[in-house]
Amino acid sequence: MRLLLVGAGGFIGSHLVEHFIARGEHEIVGFDITDQKLRGVSSSNFRLYKGDVRHDRALLSDLVARSDVVLDLVAYANPSLYVTIPLDVFDLNFLENLNIASLCIKYQKRLIQYSSAEVYGKAYPGQHTMAIEDQTDHVLGPVTKQRWIYAAAKSLLERVLYAQGVEQGLDYTIVRPFNFIGPRIDYMVPAGSWGGPRVFAHFMSALYNGGPLYLIDGGKVHRSFLHIEDANSALQAILDNSDKAHNQIFNVGNPANNITIRELAKLMIHLYEELSGSKSKSEQTTLSGEEFFGQGYEDADRLPPDITKLRSLGWEPKYDLRAALRATMLYYLNNPQEFDMTGSEMSWRLRRESRGAAVPQGDDVERGPGIHVSRSR
Repeated sequence: MRLLLVGAGGFIGSHLVEHFIARGEHEIVGFDITDQKLRGVSSSNFRLYKGDVRHDRALLSDLVARSDVVLDLVAYANPSLYVTIPLDVFDLNFLENLNIASLCIKYQKRLIQYSSAEVYGKAYPGQHTMAIEDQTDHVLGPVTKQRWIYAAAKSLLERVLYAQGVEQGLDYTIVRPFNFIGPRIDYMVPAGSWGGPRVFAHFMSALYNGGPLYLIDGGKVHRSFLHIEDANSALQAILDNSDKAHNQIFNVGNPANNITIRELAKLMIHLYEELSGSKSKSEQTTLSGEEFFGQGYEDADRLPPDITKLRSLGWEPKYDLRAALRATMLYYLNNPQEFDMTGSEMSWRLRRESRGAAVPQGDDVERGPGIHVSRSR
């Protein structure tokens, strides 16, 4: 079977490539604008095509036509971008993904669409205690809070895929990721930076460089974290159970790893001191969401995922929260070059992304025995 990963060069995509190569069962084709996270990855059954979903449509169409299953990982998954380039966020997360779905209909290919836990929106009193795929309401913030354009685009895409399944016979599965973490998750940032990537990258950068751990609106919201290896095995279960996964939505997360951001900061400080043997110099500092990410940002609590449907496919997460964080933090401590990106390089990346790069969603655990921490700056 030939698998096409659109967005193969990102955090999730690069780990899936490694996962499929290790299993050796399928021919793997990747499509992405970047191969940075795939450096050193090679196999006789893997080929990467460089391209942009917005511009290289003929190539993308040809790759879909010659594949059996399409895994669509293309998205902007950076909160700062939701409020700074909201139209680009909508264009990529909805329109370009819809084009991929249309190609799957045209060529009668199975589509596995990565969506987001963001579609559930805000947790509110009286809701379920867990987010259930086919029952929980999607409650988003006001239009003036542009932070919600990402969730709105993802939610609208899901609704259109459902309609395409009913009216046009699209064979799809929707994956809703809940805060995957692992090596290569994001780029690291200078201590004290505002905006930019997701919470783990900010906290890890702050701990390594002795900067502040910013708690947005006090860090009271909850998130459920899942190690990338568990995410890979979940996707494998979906791929292996095509009949049961046909036109279904699956939460992919670990409800046992649900934690407030404030408690996450405390746990990461503890693990950093344990792994590095050094006392943390980082202090927790509260900022508002709009101060940190920009005007139009709104933080919101989130329910943990109900994973009953995924468990019915025989899947079970293996990493508890401490193990998932420990493995991810150890990777960065053992690879200090990950902290070398400067502010100007990050600005370049954001400018490049805003010009229409096929940025995937939005990686490997401990690569050997022991801990080898280099603190040279």
